[in-house]
Amino acid sequence: MLTEQGVMTTEVIFNDYKTERYLLRKIWDEDKPLASLIMTNPSSANAVTIDMTVHYSISNLYKLGYGGVDILNMTSNISPKIDTKNDISLTATNVEHILKSAEKSDKVIIAWGKIGENVKKIKQVQLQLLDKLKPFQDKMYMIASKSGESAFHPLAPQIRFDWVLKKFVMPDYLNAVTADRPENQAQSKPDEILEGEPGKTAKDKKSRNIQST
Repeated sequence: MLTEQGVMTTEVIFNDYKTERYLLRKIWDEDKPLASLIMTNPSSANAVTIDMTVHYSISNLYKLGYGGVDILNMTSNISPKIDTKNDISLTATNVEHILKSAEKSDKVIIAWGKIGENVKKIKQVQLQLLDKLKPFQDKMYMIASKSGESAFHPLAPQIRFDWVLKKFVMPDYLNAVTADRPENQAQSKPDEILEGEPGKTAKDKKSRNIQST
C-alpha cells in the first residue's frame, strides 16, 4: 500500500476592500520552477476556493514540471466577466505585482486568449501591459495545443487537459494597433487609470462576456 501526501500553500493579495485582487499564488513544490500566468480579470478564487480556470492551470503546470503558479490579470477588478461598457484599466498597483512576479518566475505565460481581438479598450490595456513586460521578453510564452494552434485561455476546450508552452508572439491584431499609435506611450500613475487612445467605435459599446480567473 502506498500513501501519498502533499501540501499546497496559498497567498492572495487584495486591496483593502477586497474589490481588487492583484495576486493568487499557489505553491505545491518549492524546489521546482514558478510560472507567472497572466489572464483577464479575477473572479471567485481566493485563499480557500478555486474556480475551473485555477484548477486547469494548476493541473497542467504540474504535469509540465512546475512547482507553483502566480495567477495575475491585466485588470485587477473582481468580477465574473469584463463588461466593455465600463472602463477597463491597468493600474500601477496591479502592474507592480505583475512585474514582481515576472522577475522571480521561470516563465511568464500570456494566457488571456484572443479576448482583445475585437475590443479596442482591451487592446489598449494589453499593449500597455506588454510594454511594461518588455524586460522579460526572453521568458514570455503562450499556451498552445499539440496541433500547433496557440494563444489560448486555460478554459479553451482544445487545451484544458494538455498544454504546450510556445514562445510568445505578438498577435496580428495588436501589431496593427502598434503600427498606428504615437511613440509617446501613456505613463501609469499610482492607482490611476492609464490613458488609452482617444475616440470610440461602435464596437466599444458592445458588451462581451469573458471567463474570469
